[in-house]
Amino acid sequence: MVSDKKVDQLLERITALEDRVDDLEQENEELKQENQQLRKENKRLRAKLRWYEGPHTPPSKDQANQDESSSSDGDEDDEQPRTDGGSPGRNPGHDPEWRTAPDPDREIEVTCDCCPDCGEVFDESAGVSPRLVEEIPDPQPPEVTQYNRHHYECHSCGSETVASHPDCPDEGQFGVNVIAQAALSRYDHRLPYRKIADRFEQLHGLEFTGASAWHATERAARAGRCEYERIRQHIQDAEVVHVDETGIKRDGEQAWIWTFTTEEHTLYAVRESRGSDVPAEVLGEDFAGTVICDGWRAYPAFSETLQRCWAHILREAEQAAEQQDEGEPIYRALKQLYVALQTQLESDLSLRERAELQRVARRELESLIERSVPDGPVATLLGKIEGGLDHWLTFVGEPAVSPTNNAAENALREPVVLRKLIGTLRNDRGMFVHETLLSLLATWSQQGRNLYEELKRVARDNEMISRAHAVPVVASSG
Repeated sequence: MVSDKKVDQLLERITALEDRVDDLEQENEELKQENQQLRKENKRLRAKLRWYEGPHTPPSKDQANQDESSSSDGDEDDEQPRTDGGSPGRNPGHDPEWRTAPDPDREIEVTCDCCPDCGEVFDESAGVSPRLVEEIPDPQPPEVTQYNRHHYECHSCGSETVASHPDCPDEGQFGVNVIAQAALSRYDHRLPYRKIADRFEQLHGLEFTGASAWHATERAARAGRCEYERIRQHIQDAEVVHVDETGIKRDGEQAWIWTFTTEEHTLYAVRESRGSDVPAEVLGEDFAGTVICDGWRAYPAFSETLQRCWAHILREAEQAAEQQDEGEPIYRALKQLYVALQTQLESDLSLRERAELQRVARRELESLIERSVPDGPVATLLGKIEGGLDHWLTFVGEPAVSPTNNAAENALREPVVLRKLIGTLRNDRGMFVHETLLSLLATWSQQGRNLYEELKRVARDNEMISRAHAVPVVASSG
């Protein structure tokens, strides 16, 4: 038989275990409450982040991701913090880049007659250590030329002719070099007109004002307008065009700068409208290509042949998953579908195989749309997916079409930087100059051309075209 003492010990152990279970249950309940509070705080902080980080913010501007990646790369203890503001160097595994050594324009023999320590005279050199030094010449003062343009009167027809010279502009007192440098300083170096004037005076001793810099830049834009129209024609004939828009001020009022970009051409258009009339004007009513765009309603109003940007919808799905638990499986399924499509398309599929893959992917999207979710961010997300159902999978059937609109977003970066610097465009002339020069410089950069040489070329060509189309002055018979 079990003694009473042992029974009492067992009862004490049972009581202690029961007390321990009660303590653990209470601790578990406290942890649950703390967890719920932390989840609420996490949602609150994420909502606060959305004031400057939204689903339409490109990854390059996502400050949170940049902070995480910078803190997770490498061992912080092994690297000294940089104080010069420079980049940490090439990424691991990337080959270094070396500058190509230039051919010397001249050679200078650097010799020494005697030993600097004891004064012993040297007989001959024991060897040569060549060193290449690249230097730019001192800025040259402006060259002032007076063109005595002779006038002639035809005795047969009575017309009057003024002789022309290729380096003498028909208007203004500044030549093509000044025009090209002023435009480049403004739209590539991002200098204010006052600073452009200071630069000309400091480097070349040229008396120049901010107004002179503006007029020179305007002349560059007018000279390049024919080139602008040629870029527009190339884009109108393209099979695929990336389109995006962002806000800009025109005399303090809201306007929009649109970008239309292909692999070799980029066109900007500053308009007071954000509607479908702008792509209809720029691309033409009968545009037959595919437009890659975001979800702005102006695009489906303009064309039925669209590719909606997957980068946008994936960011929106991720944000919806953070806000609502029902969004997590939808975001995961959407991301898995996109990765699977990209993997499949890496192989050389025939058009028939692409069409079949497109049908399968559409059924996957339709199954997502059919899910029942409560009202909120996830329901809004599914509504967007359903609204663009005909436009998410164009890239699957057409090999030349990209699934994202990153090209247009990249093209808008330079105008956005300039927007922060200049604040607002003053009038129609400012809009004209802005869209023209931005388009020329962006296109020439895509094509690997020298921006300064191209600006000089269009300035000279414009003078020649103007003279070729000039109407002769007929002398009065009275």
